[in-house]
Amino acid sequence: MQNIKATLFLYLTSRQKTQLLGTLKSYFKKFKELPIEDVAYKFIEDEQYYFNIQQPHFEFVIEYLEDENFLKDIKKYLNFCAFEEKQKETKEPYLQKQKEFAREQRKKAQEYKMSKLKPTKKQLLYYEKLTRAHGVEKKDTKDASRLDLRNWIMEILNN
Repeated sequence: MQNIKATLFLYLTSRQKTQLLGTLKSYFKKFKELPIEDVAYKFIEDEQYYFNIQQPHFEFVIEYLEDENFLKDIKKYLNFCAFEEKQKETKEPYLQKQKEFAREQRKKAQEYKMSKLKPTKKQLLYYEKLTRAHGVEKKDTKDASRLDLRNWIMEILNN
């Protein structure tokens, strides 16, 4: 399916083709609710309108607007856009699971790193202030890690 772009609009230069495909894709997104054939005719109708008021978007397309092969190429590309959209929608739950898994892995890596580091002075002072303010027994912080202190502080704040 990816080779479809190489088989369409062979009579245009690569720059013209890129501009046209980008515009067709935006038409597809803008008029998703319409059938593909209607979107194709809408594009041709709009280009003819802009040509008639002497402000065409694509001057190189004007000679092909009446060509049946040009219309077929437009429809093929719009069908390809619909196919891509459908594929994207079916992959969405899988991508969300991957993002959630990556988020969990980053959290685990951060906690592992925190478990190896000594607590900061600021963290120690905050822990001491919290234990005094809440009347909680202070734990030994001599061999504690940043992760331990974070967890102890969260316990105090949540109670």
